[in-house]
Amino acid sequence: MRERVDARLRERHDLPLLFFESLRFISQAPDGSLRVGDHARALRVTVGATSKLVDRIESAGLIARQPEPHDRRAARVALTRCGERLLSTAAKTYEQDVAALADPVLSAGEQCEMHACVTRLLDAANRGAPA
Repeated sequence: MRERVDARLRERHDLPLLFFESLRFISQAPDGSLRVGDHARALRVTVGATSKLVDRIESAGLIARQPEPHDRRAARVALTRCGERLLSTAAKTYEQDVAALADPVLSAGEQCEMHACVTRLLDAANRGAPA
């Protein structure tokens, strides 16, 4: 499923799924920006890998680094206007493609159940507790 959605995002928006996920996590942050370490936790990868990813997304003009006001060693990332526009259009493609893959296979109730289970698992992983 990830491969199909990734291919569609690349085809329609020249946007890899990993970039899309990063933009979405950043956009959903309470103040519209994330510390690189928090971004790494959201993606479930190392800070080093996230820093390299941030470099690539920043080079594409989709995000910008900002200084962390309370920690000079840390940086925050926020979407640029270009990143906001691309995320807005790519989100429609993402949602349509996921629905096209899930709707014929899962009933509405099963989709809700799957969403609830995945949400619980991710919440538990974020707390470091068993699901």
